Parts: sequence; C-alpha cells; structure tokens
Amino acid sequence: MIRALCSGTLHSDPVSRTSANGNAFVTAKLRADDKNGNTIWCSIIAFGDVGERLAALRAGAALSVSGRCELSAWLSRDGEAKAGLSLVADEIVTLRGQPKHKPSSPKPVGIPFDDLAGICA
Repeated sequence: MIRALCSGTLHSDPVSRTSANGNAFVTAKLRADDKNGNTIWCSIIAFGDVGERLAALRAGAALSVSGRCELSAWLSRDGEAKAGLSLVADEIVTLRGQPKHKPSSPKPVGIPFDDLAGICA
C-alpha cells in the first residue's frame, strides 16, 4: 500500500454520490504542482465524515489530503505523457492563503522591553 499527502486546490466543486449498494461517497479533483511547476491531478474519493467535510468545500479551496493512493499514467490527446494519483482520503485539512494586508502590531502591555535591562542588571 502506498500512502500519500497531496496539497493543492480543488479544480471544481466536489460531487456527492451513492454507490449501487447505498453507500454515500464524495469525489473531487485536486490540482497540485510538482517541483518544476507542472500540474499533477489527484482524483479524490472520500467516505463518511471525511466525505462530508470534502463535500462542504468549493472549487478553488486550498487543502491537503492524505490517504491510500495509486499512481496512474496516460497519454494526452497530443501524445504528451501525463501522470496523476487516485487517492482514497482518510484525512482532509483546509489551508489558508497569506492575508492580503499585514495585521497591525499589538500595543505593548506592561513594562517596555528596553526598560527590562535596567531591572535585571
């Protein structure tokens, strides 16, 4: 068994489905980049609580997914070799981007740092 951790963004909204025997699951496509900037596609399937959390996300959401995976390879329509992962998720963590503005610094409380030198000496 191969375990993997993939981080990236959801390509589209996750899709909730039901199997022939009545089990609910959720599928999604994650777009990740390799070290050279190439796109790697990760097909995700999730069940139970993990599936419910995945279903609540929307396209463009940044997340990390861990679970059992299988590597796949194929040729694109123009004959270029492509690779991807299929991952059965057992954990999903949503990620946040950098804030667009820097939060203001909190005002100092108590003794200013510079004044500690005189007290400790």
